[in-house]
Formats: sequence, structure tokens, C-alpha cells
Amino acid sequence: MDTRLEMEQILNYLTKLAHALLSNGSTLEHVEYAIEKNAHAYQLTELSTVMTHQYVSICFRGTDGNTYMKQLDISTISINLEKLRILNNIMHQVSNHPIPAEQLQNILDQAQNVKKYSVVTTLLCQVLAITCVCFILGGKPTDMIATALVSFCLYWINLCLSKLRTDKIINNIISMFLGTILSFLLVRVGLIADTQWTLISISLLMIPGIPLVNAFRNLICGHEFNGILQLLNVFLESASLAAGMYFAVILMGGSGAW
Repeated sequence: MDTRLEMEQILNYLTKLAHALLSNGSTLEHVEYAIEKNAHAYQLTELSTVMTHQYVSICFRGTDGNTYMKQLDISTISINLEKLRILNNIMHQVSNHPIPAEQLQNILDQAQNVKKYSVVTTLLCQVLAITCVCFILGGKPTDMIATALVSFCLYWINLCLSKLRTDKIINNIISMFLGTILSFLLVRVGLIADTQWTLISISLLMIPGIPLVNAFRNLICGHEFNGILQLLNVFLESASLAAGMYFAVILMGGSGAW
């Protein structure tokens, strides 16, 4: 095989691997480790990586003496632990037993073959999880029923918003706005006495917990720039939840009016 074509195939594999790891919730430290291990397996030298949670850039000197570089943008991050498990297995498999360059794309496609749960299963699990959170927080049976109803509606709202591909912050404002209005309406019909437990429970559903942990991890591990960007993004997403709730409360006449 032509050496240049082989190097380009390896470059495509490395950038797509890094892109897939980051877009599915992996930390920068782990992605850099994965790229270094795989690059070493193919005897690449002068490896240079620049990564944030917005883009990934990889440059190296191939076995033919030429320099190769590629950059990919990361549009969205959606945490998928099953995909991360498969990608980690691929990374270790390639680093321990390098395969021909023309087969790298095929092995990377394995990460797309993860089990996808049905809408009904996902919906039931979400409703059950948030209802349990309401119970743990001390909500009454009526609060749990109200939380289940609001969570059920929010699932379909978030599903529709995801198809529009709007920004996460905008989605949070809309979701929390509608969720708060639904909670107030349940107070009006007499199902619950107040919205306290329902709103707290659905807020915990949408707060970006794992990105917050990853942000602090990046700060501790020396990735200050990316850690600060992640922390700012988490703050904006959390603030958007508060903004959506605030707009809904004002629209409904304030909490005292209900």
C-alpha cells in the first residue's frame, strides 16, 4: 500500500477516535492518553495534539518522514457510557495489536452499533428515576405523581427540541419554562399544594452533573483553559434553567399568586 495513503488513514482514525471520545463525554486526559498509545503503536513521531471540547487537532510525522495534520470540530457533546466503553476497547485493541490502516475505519464503526433502547423504555426509566428523586427529597405521593406527569411531558418536549438542533442553553430555558408552567397548572387543579418538590426534582434532571465533574477534573489535571471553558458552559446551562423558571413564575403572577 502507498505509505502516504496509509498515513492519511491512520490520521483519519486518530482524529475520529479523539472526536468520538470527546463528543461522548470523555476527559481530555484520557483522550490524549488514547491518541498517544495508538500513535506509538504505528511508530509515529513528533506527535502534537491540541484539544478542547469544541475541536480536536492532531499533527504527527509519519514513517515516510512527512508531516500530517487534521482538525475536526465538535458540535455537540452527548454523554454515552456504552459508546465510551466500546471506544476504549478499540483503543486498547489497536494499541496492543496494530491492524492494517485500511481496516481502522471499519473497527471504529463498531462504536455506532451500540444498543439503542426504545422510546418507551427510555421514557419509563426517566419518569421512574425523577419520581424516586422526589421521594428521596421528601415529596408526598401527590408530589411524586405531579413530578411523574411533568417529567413525562418534559421528555417529549426535550425530544422535539433535540430535533430542532437548537443550542443547549435555549433548550434549557424552554424546557424549564414549560416544566414550571405545568407545575403551576397542577397546583391550580389541586393535585399538589405547591411546586417545591416537583421543580427541585426536574431541575436535578437537567443540571449538567457529569460535565461539572469533568470541568473540575480538567482544572486539577492541568487543563486549566479547557476546564474554565467547561465550568463557564456548566454555569450558563445552569443559569438558563433558573432563567426559564423565573420567566414562568413571572408569567404566572409570581409564586404568591398560586
